Parts: sequence; structure tokens; C-alpha cells
Amino acid sequence: MTRPPASAPRATPRTTPQLLRDRAFGPWFLGNVVSNSGNWLFNVTAAVVVFRLSGSALLVGLVSVAQFGPLLLLSPVGGALSDRVDRRRLLLAAQAFAAAAATALAVASVVLGVEGLGAWPIVACALGIGIGQAFAAPALNALVPALVDDPDLEAAVALTSLTFNMGRALGPATSGVLLATLGAEPAFVLNAVSFLVLIAALLVVHPRPRTEPAHRDRSVRAGLRHVRADPVLLLLLAAVAATGFAADPAITLAPSLAQAVGGADTLAAVLVSAFGVAAVPAAAVSGRLQRSVGSLEVATGGCLTIAAGLVVSAVAPAPWVAVAGFGLTGVGFVLALTGFTTVLQRRVPDALRGRVMALWSVAFLGNRPVAAVIDGAAADRFGPRWAMLVAITVASLGAFAGVRLQRRQRAESR
Repeated sequence: MTRPPASAPRATPRTTPQLLRDRAFGPWFLGNVVSNSGNWLFNVTAAVVVFRLSGSALLVGLVSVAQFGPLLLLSPVGGALSDRVDRRRLLLAAQAFAAAAATALAVASVVLGVEGLGAWPIVACALGIGIGQAFAAPALNALVPALVDDPDLEAAVALTSLTFNMGRALGPATSGVLLATLGAEPAFVLNAVSFLVLIAALLVVHPRPRTEPAHRDRSVRAGLRHVRADPVLLLLLAAVAATGFAADPAITLAPSLAQAVGGADTLAAVLVSAFGVAAVPAAAVSGRLQRSVGSLEVATGGCLTIAAGLVVSAVAPAPWVAVAGFGLTGVGFVLALTGFTTVLQRRVPDALRGRVMALWSVAFLGNRPVAAVIDGAAADRFGPRWAMLVAITVASLGAFAGVRLQRRQRAESR
């Protein structure tokens, strides 16, 4: 199956149903929904199991260190590869590697049980998944503009983000049900299966061929030079980093906050799920909001909303208030991320897109190990409520970066 060429460039964006029926974007969307659901199923299950086995929020943070640490070292290499080779094939290889790690944990947990397995094999599995993601993330984000026409980019970025947040809703909810009924082992099995769905989607998706000539310098350094030469790109990446850092409590602090407000293991899954559930409608309207009021304005408001949601969670006197706070944080997260990312995607030439989106991956996910360690250590020392203060401060800095970017945008348009 090939992607039918458009008869003429369109000046108006398609509706969400039209995009989802598109033979290039539709399978991509579905595959990412299932894959991201599996990722969050693993994230929550691993966090709950490791916390149950160790009682340490810091060790829960080490799961994130193992999963997202490879992005710091390998994602730039993956970005350079995605500018040299077929991005779809690179994604297939990276997903297959991550699927192998997830399958190994699934088999071991079924054979030994999670109590017999212990915490460290879960950390090792997270590392294997993280290596696959380090190579997949730049190609995944760089592929989006090749799946849609230019007027659809805002909606496509928002819908791609929607798959992440639907995963945050469906994965934790599934994890909570399984932990309360069948246990952690079936959750690890489902996570392994979820990789196969995205692999199947990639096999039927055929992106639009690249139109820009290859950059004569295909090194990682060329991407770094391009970003260093553009202060707006630097500020955008800093804002993306702040957004990713500020969202870390949604996974690292969920188990300990659930305990602090008097909940059980399943409340941790409910908290993470609330983040994703609330983010779904925000992602659905993000493209329209960006076209009506501006991408940077939406992103700045999103950072302020993250900070507000974290404050509500930190002072929550009861579980339902913490759930509401996590939901508000999810709304702000998706608005901030899609707004900043859309501006960045429009600013980067396709010949350098893989390398720049690799830096986006480092900014967004690569700082998760740092955030997880800081949040986990602060929670162990001062409690999860006070630990929220770190992420609240970072979210406020993201809003400040958004205001600076708006000023630069106005100056460039004069």
C-alpha cells in the first residue's frame, strides 16, 4: 500500500476524523496509542512493584534513570541515523530491540513471579526499553511532518501527543485493574505485546518521500551547530526540558503521594491515569487553540497550568483532590508540549530534523533521570508534598521561557 499523492497542496487543515481516516496517519495514530499505553502500563506497574518490594521512592526513580538515561547518550546518535537512513526502517529496528527486552521481563515474571524476580531485573528491562527508545524517539518525531500536509501539522503534532496522553490514561488504568486482580505479571506480558502493534502499523505506513536534499554534513555536530546558531531553538528546547521535568511527579511521586493521602497501590495508578485522561481533550483541541491564539501563547498557559495542578496535588487533603490536581497537571502538560513542539517543527529544515528532534528527545525525556532522582530523593527526605515544590519551580521557569519566546517571535515578525 502506498500513500496516494495529493492532487494539489491544500490551504485548509483537515478535521480530526479526516486525519484519522488517512491511510498514512491513521495506522500511525493507532499504533502509537497501543504502544504508549503499553509503555505507561509498564511505567506504573514497575513503579508500584519496585516501591512495594523496596519501600524507596529513590529506587522507583532509578527505574526512570534506567529507562530514560540512554536518551542522554544515544539519542543524538539515533537522530543522526534518522537523517541518513529510512526513518521508518530505523523505527522498526528500534521497536524490535525494545520489544525483546520487554518480552524477556514478561517471560521471567511469569516463570518466577515478581516477588521471586526482585526489583533489579525490572530496572534491567527498563534499560533495554530505554536503549530502543533512544533510537526510536528522534525518528518518531521527525516522521510526523512526512505523514501529513503542511496545513495539518498543528493537528498532527497534537494528535501524536494525544497518543502519549491516551497511553497515560489507558496504561495506568489497565495497570490498576491488573494489580488489583491478576497481579503484575500479566501487565508485563501486555506491555511486550503492545510493541508488536506499533511494529505492524509501521509496516503499512508509507511516509511522503523527503523533498529536501541531504545536508552535506550528516554529523551530530552539524545538528548541534544549527541549534547553537539559533537562540530561538535553544530557548524552545529549554522550554521543552522544563515541561518534561515538571511532569515527572506524575510517575515518580505517584506511589508515595498515594500513600501520603491515605490511598493504596491502586490510587497510584488512578493518579497517573487522571493525568492522561484529562490530557486527552486538551490534546484534541490543542491544534485549534494554537491556530486561534498562537502556539507559544498556548504553551505558556500550559506551563502555568502545570504549576497550578502540582500545587493542588501538593496540598491535597484527600485522594480525590490529588486526582484532580494530577488531571489539571495533565491538561497543562499537553498544551505546553504541543505548543512548543509545533513551533520547533516548523522552524527546523527536514535535512536536520532527525538531529534536532534527537535534542528534543534529550530535552523532553533525557532529563527524566535527573528529575526522577531529585524528586525521589526529595520525597524520601521531606515527603512527596514538599518534593512537588521542585517541579512547580521548573514549570514556572517554562512559562517564563514561553514569554521570552513570544517577545522574540514578535521581534522577528517586524
